[in-house]
Amino acid sequence: MIKIMTLKNLNGRRDVFEFMRGDFKGEHWHESSIFLTEEAFDFLHLHIEKVLPNFNYFGPNIINSEQWSQITLNARSINNSEDIEFVRLFSRIDDWVQRNFEEHTCFSICGP
Repeated sequence: MIKIMTLKNLNGRRDVFEFMRGDFKGEHWHESSIFLTEEAFDFLHLHIEKVLPNFNYFGPNIINSEQWSQITLNARSINNSEDIEFVRLFSRIDDWVQRNFEEHTCFSICGP
């Protein structure tokens, strides 16, 4: 099962993608961040690259709400309900992103 991790349950892992609230400010490992393994991120990466062809796998990458909306449309149109694991993962990431957009105009992704 692919899951989203928090800082508390990383267990010392550093080979993860960090989704940070707001604009990247040169610091990592935030309590408010969510973390994905490469396996989990690969589900999403294909959809991100279609919208952001210059996406830097290792980051940092800044994603605004318009770009996220395009990524969401792309991901939901390509992956139908047959891929339940992706749908659940994407839904949880989208919940985090939408809460982020209540306070910030963007979020950041940094790779492993």
